[in-house]
Amino acid sequence: MIRLLSLLFSGAGLVFAGCLPITEGRILGRDLAMADARFATLPATMTVGFAPSPGVQRAYTAADLKHMARANGIQAADFSAICFELPMHRFAEADARTAMRSTLPPEAELRIVEVASLDVPAGAVEFPLEGIEPPAPSSHGVQLWRGFVRYAGTRRMSVWARVDVAVRMTAVVTERDLPQDATIRAASLRIETTTRPFDRVAAATRIEEVAGRMPKRALKAGSVIPLNALADAPTVRQGDSVPVVVESGLTRVRFDAIAEHAARDGDMVELKNPANGKTFRGRLDPGPKVTVIIAGGQRL
Repeated sequence: MIRLLSLLFSGAGLVFAGCLPITEGRILGRDLAMADARFATLPATMTVGFAPSPGVQRAYTAADLKHMARANGIQAADFSAICFELPMHRFAEADARTAMRSTLPPEAELRIVEVASLDVPAGAVEFPLEGIEPPAPSSHGVQLWRGFVRYAGTRRMSVWARVDVAVRMTAVVTERDLPQDATIRAASLRIETTTRPFDRVAAATRIEEVAGRMPKRALKAGSVIPLNALADAPTVRQGDSVPVVVESGLTRVRFDAIAEHAARDGDMVELKNPANGKTFRGRLDPGPKVTVIIAGGQRL
């Protein structure tokens, strides 16, 4: 490499002949020394400047180099401009495929429909599973997968591809439409083994994981049920009677109050005292019951 660079420059006054490649996040003393041997006295790891952005050149004019030389005790004046750039190449399907295969389950079927048409810096291509978007209803299973090229240490450049990724899976499927916030009955579910578009969200694989819980959103018949689409059924619902224990000093009073809204264990719930119509808040404990501790003189 040094011998090659020596052919690009001639004599004490070096003739600039194109930008030098740089792969780190900073331009260092050793990079300047590779371009002009008079900078070999600089510490090899001394930071001269930041690496340029992809596709951009970082140039040092003759005046810049003269100033830098004087500041570091280098006696020279006849400098020629030097520039640095990141090596770039066209993003290729093969790069995407290798990165995708490293993150997908071994049994997944992968077909790459399209990749981003752009130049990227030399670096590691990564397509994390978190970058896969669910397929749109009209996309026939084609999904957008966002990834990036890691270059110059910690920098990233975004890339993308459209893919058809399918996996054979055994999962819980809805027998009929399931409305939001309605308790799911086991009779509304079945276990099915099928090939479907890949989803990074884990799906329920046992009826017991779903029955008795509630969907956070409406689910269509035939849908695989994602675990993150489920919520536990509320411990109490609006209008339920809830035992309340009120403590004030040594005094303890028990009565039943009416839940103003649905709540689960640990939630703050608003309750109405049926004796006087007043509402108050308390935390719902397992049981379920609510314990309220108040200062003397207050009434619920």
